Amino acid sequence: MNVTESKTESFDDTCPMNEMVWKQEYQVEKIAFAMTAISLNVLSFPVTIVMNVLVIMAVKTRPRLQSKYNILLACLAGTDLLVGAASQPSYIVGQIYVIKGLSLSEYCRYHKLTNLLVLIPIFASVFHLTLISIERFVALKYTFRYITIVTGFRLKVAVVSSWVFAFCPGILRNLSEKLEFISGVAIAMVLFLNIFLILFCHLSVYFVTRRHEKQIKCEQVSPQAAADFAKEKKALKTTRIIIMALLVCFFPLFVYILISLAFSKSDSYIVNVITFSLPILKSFFLINSLCNPIIYCYRSKMFRKTCKELLKMKCGNFNER
Repeated sequence: MNVTESKTESFDDTCPMNEMVWKQEYQVEKIAFAMTAISLNVLSFPVTIVMNVLVIMAVKTRPRLQSKYNILLACLAGTDLLVGAASQPSYIVGQIYVIKGLSLSEYCRYHKLTNLLVLIPIFASVFHLTLISIERFVALKYTFRYITIVTGFRLKVAVVSSWVFAFCPGILRNLSEKLEFISGVAIAMVLFLNIFLILFCHLSVYFVTRRHEKQIKCEQVSPQAAADFAKEKKALKTTRIIIMALLVCFFPLFVYILISLAFSKSDSYIVNVITFSLPILKSFFLINSLCNPIIYCYRSKMFRKTCKELLKMKCGNFNER
């Protein structure tokens, strides 16, 4: 079994493993983490596909669900569907290769080939969360101008642009290796901008909702206006739960990155074992794509009811066959 590599051989800089941890003495730990990651992804990716397909079909087939906000949720479900259909299966195959004795150079080559299948949906998800946050900002702060600002055409342009930006890093890296550094800086700047926009929108909307709540309590507001505000506020809370779920799933991976940077030159057994835990931490991050449709259904009775109806319909058609 080939588990070591010559130190003179160069590897992809983005490869998370190194010669120090890819040794025979760590074989048990490596296989244990790989098997755990395989189990998590095998159990979750079929459910991820089904749940996100149901969300997309619910918005597509039910006119009552075809609000601008729900359309953006369906687009976000599309990014999560890509994770379940492509990212997780490719990750499972990679971990199977690790168990079978994949060499370090082969692992790094496979990681480079499949890394984009993980990164593209992540970038697209962040961009879509930014769009959803901006949509909530406009809906609550510019309520009367919402219809003229958030149009169907602008929504399509924004969603298509999100996917184009998500594919840009991979395109730049394939054009030239010299563009890798430029693409890395561009990715960091774009992600920072998106995080800033998300924070700005939610902080602004927080003060707007506080002001509206005081107006509803102190002034005579029509029942319809109060009901519309409650509906928009509920959608905002759903968006915040989705963002919190993403942060919770990303937090272990963030801690891993900090530890890796702090102890990059350490040969401690604990640090090396933490390095091998990366497949599990990535798996938890990928499982976020399963959390999102569950949040939609939990927060919306209409979503929940429609998904049940679609699932029963599909099961009924399958049984008839």
